[in-house]
Amino acid sequence: MSTGTRLVRLLAAVVVIAAVVYLAASAMVPPGSRRAVALGVGFGAAWQALVFAVTLAALPDNRLAAFGIGMLARFLLVALAALVGVPALGVPMAPALLSLVTVLFATTLIEPVLFAAGARNDTSR
Repeated sequence: MSTGTRLVRLLAAVVVIAAVVYLAASAMVPPGSRRAVALGVGFGAAWQALVFAVTLAALPDNRLAAFGIGMLARFLLVALAALVGVPALGVPMAPALLSLVTVLFATTLIEPVLFAAGARNDTSR
């Protein structure tokens, strides 16, 4: 499977996960907090799409390094969102960060499966 096909599958998965998280979280928060949910989901999905694209392009054959960079990037986003982003936007902290982290967590779960899809193991025993 080509890198382009893998990237399209990863991005499609991010969109589906973001939509599910947004719908579920919006149903659980008061109407005044839905903007915070939308921002959390949006930033999480955009960040994951960017990280997937960069790591897949830069490290197509080194999945372990790609996973490590992805984890560092996710940690950086959560830290920046908690310390700078959410206070600057003036939205409630809990719905914004919980929706952000949920998108990041769910996409992290599917990342190994989608990165490995179509990958070949040419080593012989």
